[in-house]
Amino acid sequence: MPKELIVLNAGDPDAEAPQYAINEALKGIIEGGKNTHYPHYTEYPDQFAQAVVDYYKRFAGVEYKPENVLPAAGSSAALYVALAAVLKEGDEVLMFTPYYAGHKTIFDGMGVKMNMVPLKAETNYHPDVDEIAEHVTKKTRAALLCNPANPTGTVFTAEELRTVGDLAVDHDFALLGDEIYLHYVYDGHKFVSVAGLSDEYKKRTLGIMSFSKSFSMTGWRLGYDIVPEKYMQRARLITSLVAPRPATFVFRAGIACLRGDFQYVEERRKEYERRRNYFCKAVDELGWPCHLFEGAFYAWFDARDTGLGSQEFLKRLRESQNLALSPGNNFGADGFIRVPLTQPVPVLREAVKRLKAFKAGL
Repeated sequence: MPKELIVLNAGDPDAEAPQYAINEALKGIIEGGKNTHYPHYTEYPDQFAQAVVDYYKRFAGVEYKPENVLPAAGSSAALYVALAAVLKEGDEVLMFTPYYAGHKTIFDGMGVKMNMVPLKAETNYHPDVDEIAEHVTKKTRAALLCNPANPTGTVFTAEELRTVGDLAVDHDFALLGDEIYLHYVYDGHKFVSVAGLSDEYKKRTLGIMSFSKSFSMTGWRLGYDIVPEKYMQRARLITSLVAPRPATFVFRAGIACLRGDFQYVEERRKEYERRRNYFCKAVDELGWPCHLFEGAFYAWFDARDTGLGSQEFLKRLRESQNLALSPGNNFGADGFIRVPLTQPVPVLREAVKRLKAFKAGL
């Protein structure tokens, strides 16, 4: 067995936050005073909300007001706030599969039924728009759009988003837009926010955002929701109960990121594209179909020809090659494997080498 463990099973970037964000947080800590006490006694939450509004107008083409922004201690908290603001036990949600495991965990905990629209390899993991309506019922209270999608990398088209948006209007349900990978799109694909396609969509769309991926700030715990008036009262109540405010000095770091030149983000996008271009092709050439994903930074390959379920595949891989990846069954697709491309190409080359050796030994 190779001696050094290679871990590629979590979407935790292998980079630090931008230096200007670090500097701003450190400056706040050193200054102390208002920077290290309750944030609501400072100007930072208001400045943060305005920075979010300006950011969304710039990159998503959607105009909001600062009062629509609800900061949260990380995107997981923001996700729960958005979901719980519109869903309760016994409700149903329209979503796409393969899905992000974290979404399912919350829905299971809430007692919400998931009605799955399949994303198939044959269509490069895009839905058949004519089939989406079949998954809407009288109990559907929301549709979840993870765009770009984790784990498939799907960048939903305007047509696909309009199909879901029209259903939301016709059946009066909410739209949940998890858009944390919006900067990571490739090959001329374009991120489109569903809220930007019509005012009717916008007033029922709750946006879920994070600094974890765009700015490599997974441990900083900074996220936010963008909530329309229709759902604001309940969202504020839930926020007060389960989504404690971010640290005051972390607000400062977030403002610095949103007000920056985004060169850091573009450099990260180019790096993930390099990793994608190498790894997906290399795994595909091993005989395990691995599509060239359109967005985010997850490789997703089909290992069903081994006859092994995802868990057994990874158990044997870890035992023989000391390589840890993510099991597809956690994302609703047993026999598939997810690989976060959160290590540089030399590490990915070694991972491919070990996958090749593993396959030869099956």
